[in-house]
Amino acid sequence: MELYEANRILRTVKAAISADGYKLPSSAETDGLLMLLGKLDIEKHLAPKIKHARAQAKQPKSAAAYARSCKLIYFFRALQAVNDSLPDPVTALSMTMLHKAIAGDINDDAGKLRTVDASTDGNAHTDPKYVSGSVKSIIAKMNDIPAAPTTAKDDFAGYLSHYMRELIILHPFESCSEFTVRIFIFMFCRLKGFALAYHRATPPVVKAAEQTAFTTDDVAPLFAMFTECLSYDYKKPEPEKPSAPRTRREVAKDLCRPTRSKKETPPPAEQPKQKPEKTKTQTQKQKDKDTAKKEKDAAKKEAANDDVIKRAVRLQQKISKLNEQLTELIKPLDGKDEN
Repeated sequence: MELYEANRILRTVKAAISADGYKLPSSAETDGLLMLLGKLDIEKHLAPKIKHARAQAKQPKSAAAYARSCKLIYFFRALQAVNDSLPDPVTALSMTMLHKAIAGDINDDAGKLRTVDASTDGNAHTDPKYVSGSVKSIIAKMNDIPAAPTTAKDDFAGYLSHYMRELIILHPFESCSEFTVRIFIFMFCRLKGFALAYHRATPPVVKAAEQTAFTTDDVAPLFAMFTECLSYDYKKPEPEKPSAPRTRREVAKDLCRPTRSKKETPPPAEQPKQKPEKTKTQTQKQKDKDTAKKEKDAAKKEAANDDVIKRAVRLQQKISKLNEQLTELIKPLDGKDEN
């Protein structure tokens, strides 16, 4: 992966997890960049952190420390997940597998849709018995969005605002749901030919836009955020149009050799005598001689240039010595003039 692309992914995932109020350590950014560039073994790097987080989960007094440990693991697993692309078309299984890849080290229920009631700031999310069907319905509608450049950026931002609002209200997972939805939307944009850079908006702006969409059903802040963060990523090559079938007459014309007219072939007596061509060995020898001559000329020029440089250095040394001698001769005269 190129450094520019790795840095763009790192900043986007960092902004996505910072929207939940988590401040990522600077060392984690360095390690994440090295991981994306293939310079860090992520499994060895995360093994002690996963072990420490599981130990903290058994201690009720360390809830805040446990949450920070989980967020750090989620960050690295998300960087790992975005290297793979979503299938086309996207399915509900794609989202559940993404959640499992991000939170599977800590949460035993990772990859499973929510089965209990959930609420945020006193506002209830969708009833769990409707979660599975709603996820399938939303993703099926998202697949119908045309990819770039067929869909303009503003139109795509409008579609994205509507479907992300539904996913926020749905809250498909019990833990790490908001972060998983952001990463899923990021990967979906890339699948449709767009680049979503969350870091262009501040984390409070991203969180406030999501909160407004959830509590008031107003998607205007989400639309403004997506309009600012979206850009065209690449254009999918259009499929080549099949050529029309050729007729037998057209095929026969290509197969038939053109007949030579009698005027083009002069009689044997009038044909000019051709000079015998040089053999390949003679031509190759001549090329070798020319190449050797050019190399000798280049060597002579280089030697001549070296001689000129050496002479110039010697002259410069002589001039410096003469200047020193001249200075020594002038010093007594300057003293006499002063007297």
